[in-house]
Amino acid sequence: MNSPKRIYLDFNATAPVAPPVMEILKQEGWAYGNPSSVHALGKKARRLVNEVREFLFDCFGLSEEKFNLFFHSGATEGINTIIKGLALQCLKEQKSFSFYCLESDHSCVNNQQEFIELLGFSFKALPVSRNGELDVEAFEKIISTDSSDQKVLNWTWVNNETGVVNSLKQVCEIKKRFDLFVHVDGVQAPGKIEEWRVLAPELDSYTFSGHKFGALKGSGFSFIKENILLLPLLNGGGQQLGIRSGTENTWGIFSIKEALNYLILNYNFSEQSKAKSILENKIIELIGNRGEIIGIANPSRNGNTIDLLLYGIKAHTSAMVFDMDGIDLSNGSACSSGAVIASRVLLSMGYDEDQAKSALRISLSPYFSNVEEQGLWPNLKKVLERLLS
Repeated sequence: MNSPKRIYLDFNATAPVAPPVMEILKQEGWAYGNPSSVHALGKKARRLVNEVREFLFDCFGLSEEKFNLFFHSGATEGINTIIKGLALQCLKEQKSFSFYCLESDHSCVNNQQEFIELLGFSFKALPVSRNGELDVEAFEKIISTDSSDQKVLNWTWVNNETGVVNSLKQVCEIKKRFDLFVHVDGVQAPGKIEEWRVLAPELDSYTFSGHKFGALKGSGFSFIKENILLLPLLNGGGQQLGIRSGTENTWGIFSIKEALNYLILNYNFSEQSKAKSILENKIIELIGNRGEIIGIANPSRNGNTIDLLLYGIKAHTSAMVFDMDGIDLSNGSACSSGAVIASRVLLSMGYDEDQAKSALRISLSPYFSNVEEQGLWPNLKKVLERLLS
């Protein structure tokens, strides 16, 4: 997955296009018709879309009788469709609504606050521990006093910065105790945890993004229980049961199937996580007391993410050094108009602003192995020694 001259370690941001997807793009005469058209090419495109739908239900073990599935442009659109759609449905029905998420959730979740409060509803971002864990007891105290008609919890399965895994079993237990709608942000699960295909059917909705596992950018999909009403984010021709109007992205949709098939056949969580642990231990030994790995004390972490904090070295500086040495990784904070912004995720975990501006995220391929680790380490070591000297 690496080019001859560069080493790519930013798989949580986006994955290279999977080999079978590249092969599809080279083919001639591929179905380019509108899936809503009644002519032969339109019907062929519709058959392909339906094949992918059947594949996804089978892949994730969900029932077509209990869940609807809709395709979209990716996680940001999918999550906005579900959260805003549920809130607007409550507004339409003159019902009360409250929304809960973790402070460490993705920005497309946390940034729902203005919209939800504009509708006159309640938004609550829940604090997490130094290891990225939700204080379940504190949350249950809050929600036990919530009398809203509709209570929605966003549950991030795998955190995109730290790799901390929030188990579905845990949120299922929470749902049993309270009358909650639970949406699962599953974006960072495929190719990063062993149980990425094991969805809990008792939860209400799931969202995935294609480019995170090798499908084309601009493609994603969400499952949502078939009895759930929501107002659509996009109005138009009523495609996809009216949940998401607009012509389906046939190429993107078909790339989802090919990329997931490739992942199923080639992903080895045990090999990935062992190789990551070896790499992580070498980093810890090298940096000593001059840094730390975020969330390392949490027993539930994924197989590909190392969130490295180097004390006193701003991430934009260290990321630039790695970049100049041919290594692509991500600084844990976001950049806007040239100004470095502290990582909201690290701030939510109790790190101070300087520390939250100093984290580097190394996110490895689903196919990372001991062989790759042995080839990668000398390059990482050389840059780390330079930064720490």
